[in-house]
Amino acid sequence: MKQTRRNFLHTATGVTAASFAAPLIVAQESKGANDQIGIGFIGTGGRCHAHMDIINEFKEKGIARPIAVCDVYRPRMVEASQKTGGTKMYDSHEELLADRDVDVVCIASPDRLHAPQTIDAIYAGKDVFCEKPLTHWNQFEEAKKIEKAAKEKGKLVQVGTQFMADDNYPKIIELIRSGIIGKPVHVQCSYMRRGDWGERMPIPDHNAKPGPNLNWERFLGDAPKADFSVSRFFQWRMYWDYAGGPSTDLLVHTYTPIFCILELGFPYRVFGGGGTFQYNREVPDQCNIIADYVDGPTVVMTNTLSNHVPSDTQIRGTDGLITWGMLGGGREYGVRIVPFGSGKEEITIPWAGQGDTSILWQNLLECVKTRKTPMCPIDMAVRVQAPLSMGVLSHMQNKVAMFDFEKQSIYMS
Repeated sequence: MKQTRRNFLHTATGVTAASFAAPLIVAQESKGANDQIGIGFIGTGGRCHAHMDIINEFKEKGIARPIAVCDVYRPRMVEASQKTGGTKMYDSHEELLADRDVDVVCIASPDRLHAPQTIDAIYAGKDVFCEKPLTHWNQFEEAKKIEKAAKEKGKLVQVGTQFMADDNYPKIIELIRSGIIGKPVHVQCSYMRRGDWGERMPIPDHNAKPGPNLNWERFLGDAPKADFSVSRFFQWRMYWDYAGGPSTDLLVHTYTPIFCILELGFPYRVFGGGGTFQYNREVPDQCNIIADYVDGPTVVMTNTLSNHVPSDTQIRGTDGLITWGMLGGGREYGVRIVPFGSGKEEITIPWAGQGDTSILWQNLLECVKTRKTPMCPIDMAVRVQAPLSMGVLSHMQNKVAMFDFEKQSIYMS
């Protein structure tokens, strides 16, 4: 507890502004500058369509091309194949990973399957674009295995947290390092929305059932055994067994940039709360997480699915404030840096791409060739996952989630 924040960062995380450009040492040849990178898609539901649209556009530009699709629900897989120009279809992700034309895998399956499929992809020699969250809330140990595998095999993992798609973060990091707001001590960030995930996940066939066109066992993965229901299968985000609710669906977006610019590591203590106050579902529709870091800051994450009125992200330092939201005049979003010292002027930095998934993809594909570290790399994603998982565990068990830095593991107190 007496470690300084800076010493702790260097000894425990190694996640710094250098992550945006640091080269990786790999045991493979980089692809040639004129080679089209082959993309395979695992999990072709709603979110994957955005990824397929991006790669289809990249194909027209000669950057990358779709190769294959895989899904446990055949009608969805057929639709995805047609959308990507009649690409190959595989019933299992292992078959897709064996395809030598696939260089990069896009994993957009349910949360519970992210970790095993990413690990399999790494050991199959593929780089990975993994949708957020990195893992299911109850799989933090699996998150560490992904990081270990990626480093062992020299493979890239970009996590699809699109709020990281901005070129301004290194600039903000350097300003914070320079002491422009003093020592960061308190952070608040939020994700406010009105609407239930169930409304966003329609059931295309109320008569669907396990069989040749629907592999229920593969969908379950390592989740507790459960009888099939169309809601569990098509609306899996509403159930604890397969998703984490606002913590891992939404707060991951607003927290990840905070983690990045403050160069945080693992929190030592996390409190989680909230509840299901409006919608008929298992996961909460109101979610709050308080994460305490060694020597500061405290990060307060808040969420509601019942009211869409936004709340600006704010980083309070001993000598200033950083806030982001609408800039003066209300015409564009960006960052305001307000130092409190006499004679120090306010700095405004408009966002340059934040929220654009295509920028994350372009960044990853460039890194596939250069072998540099992508915008939202695996070491960052593992440390982002920790407080989110800890918040869910705290909420569910009515206990405080603690982090053991020696064992690099979560325990409840």
